[in-house]
Amino acid sequence: MFVIPGVVALLTFELWRLNEVFEWLRWFSVPFVMGLAVLGYVLDFGVGVSRPRGSPLLILLGALFVFAIITTTPRAPDSLTLQLLVLGVDIAAFFMVSEGLQTLRSLSAVCTVLLAFTLALSLAGIYQGLSQQLCYIAGGGPGGHDLPDGRTCTIIGDCLRGGLNDKDYFCEHPGIFGSHSIGGRVRFQGILEDPNELAWAISLGLPLSLAVYQLRRTWLRLVAVVVTVVAGCVCIIKTQSRSGQLAVAGMFGIYFLRRFGSRGLLVAGLVSLPVLILGGRSDQSSSEERLECWAEALSMWRGNPFSGVGVLQFTEHHYLTAHNSFLLTLAELGPLGLLLWSAALYAAFKITIQIQRELATNVEASSARILATALLAALAATAISAFFLSIPYRVVLWILFGLVGGLYSSVRAHSPDFRIRFGWRDLALVFGGDVALVGVVMIYLRIKGV
Repeated sequence: MFVIPGVVALLTFELWRLNEVFEWLRWFSVPFVMGLAVLGYVLDFGVGVSRPRGSPLLILLGALFVFAIITTTPRAPDSLTLQLLVLGVDIAAFFMVSEGLQTLRSLSAVCTVLLAFTLALSLAGIYQGLSQQLCYIAGGGPGGHDLPDGRTCTIIGDCLRGGLNDKDYFCEHPGIFGSHSIGGRVRFQGILEDPNELAWAISLGLPLSLAVYQLRRTWLRLVAVVVTVVAGCVCIIKTQSRSGQLAVAGMFGIYFLRRFGSRGLLVAGLVSLPVLILGGRSDQSSSEERLECWAEALSMWRGNPFSGVGVLQFTEHHYLTAHNSFLLTLAELGPLGLLLWSAALYAAFKITIQIQRELATNVEASSARILATALLAALAATAISAFFLSIPYRVVLWILFGLVGGLYSSVRAHSPDFRIRFGWRDLALVFGGDVALVGVVMIYLRIKGV
């Protein structure tokens, strides 16, 4: 249980980036939060709360980490420090969560924290979307940050009139901690400065919020969950994220289908309908830009067919990222890297589904089934988002993998004979899926003339 503060600190650091907002929190950094998590894990191990149990995810993600470092170092030795930092935090975060949270109670505690964070992020997005627009000077603040000049506006022309001739202006909604919208779309900061990734983070957190109420049914928790779901959906609408629309619809569809059977699809449709109708945007240039990035990803892979161009090197060859996690992994790590990453996603799905199936008749395993359903829905939202976003190295994703691994460890702690295998048949299914996905994208790009 000592590892929980470290996990919470890691989530706080990644989602809120308070050290970038408040000078007195500069000490709240990656070394601090990772050190706190490691210390907590060591203490838990020392008192016998945690024991190494492993999972298919640990093997697959460990292999992905080693493969990424080995293949990238010769191609981009100058960026080795950055690669080790990003991938090192990813694998360490996964290990601490997966091997540290080995009880259903600890997993429930982290889900409660995620409920609070999801609600807070949603309210921050809503506040930003409703705030009066201000004129911003592009890069006019310290460190190149955008600087509000205090004038209100409705359109960018309001800012240009009376502004400085040598400055670029834009008209946006201000938010908390110095954040502001982009093109009228709400967002946050840090890894959530992209509206699409904010929508993904919220759609990921919503099913875990629902699990909090199911694990312990109280009126207070019910109110908290209802407010979180409503606020989360409103925030996703205000992000105008098309991938967010699909993610939340897929998440609710999976959650209510697994929870209530076919009747749950009706509930999911009703809950998702406002987001599908009111969210998203019509932006042809954005779609064309995305297709161009996909084509560039395939071009990079053809030029480096075995090991790709290297981790975090896509933007060294193109001015935008791939906007597709599968194609980004293929371009940067080649077919084997894509196979390992997509195999980890597949294994996470398999773990949550198998726990629900094999423990379906076990009355004492209701908490495990509830968490498995919530994590399955979160994975569904993530898989949908991954097709439109570049998130393979996002630590939030690796923490989600860690929660699945922690659930697997928790079940094994109660039932040592419980096992989930990942064999050659699974690997063949993943490989076939990867080939099909890349093939469909190639055909689609050819049809579109890209």
